[in-house]
Amino acid sequence: MTLDPATLSALAASAVTALVPLLEKAAAKGFEKLGESTAGTLFEKLKNRLTKASAQEALEDLAKDPQDPTNQDLVKGQITKALKDQPELVAELQAWLKEAGAEAPWVSQVMHVSGDVNKLAQVSGSGNAVHIS
Repeated sequence: MTLDPATLSALAASAVTALVPLLEKAAAKGFEKLGESTAGTLFEKLKNRLTKASAQEALEDLAKDPQDPTNQDLVKGQITKALKDQPELVAELQAWLKEAGAEAPWVSQVMHVSGDVNKLAQVSGSGNAVHIS
C-alpha cells in the first residue's frame, strides 16, 4: 500500500498526538513504570522500529518534555521518514495506535474537479451537516 506524503504525515502526527498525553501520565506516575504503561508500550515499539540515532534522540527528548512543540515536531518528522522508508510500518503503527486506544483520527480525502460553477463539500466523522446553495 502506497500512501501519499500528506497521509503519512497525518499518521505520524496521530502517533505523536497519542503519545504525548500517555507520556505525561507516565511522568506523573514516575517513569520507573513507563515500561508497564500504554505509553511505555507504544514508546518502546516506536523506539525499536525507529533505529536511526536522530530518531532515538527525538524520542528521548519527547519523553523528557512531551509538551515541547519542537520535540513533537522532531518525532513527527522522524516517524514520517520511517513510514516512507519502511512501508510495512504503516500497518504496524495503525495497529499500535489501535492497541493503545488511540486509533489514528486522520482521514485522507481527494477531490478532482473540473468545469465551472462547481459546488463541493467533503466531510468526515459523524454529526456533520452540509448545506450548499
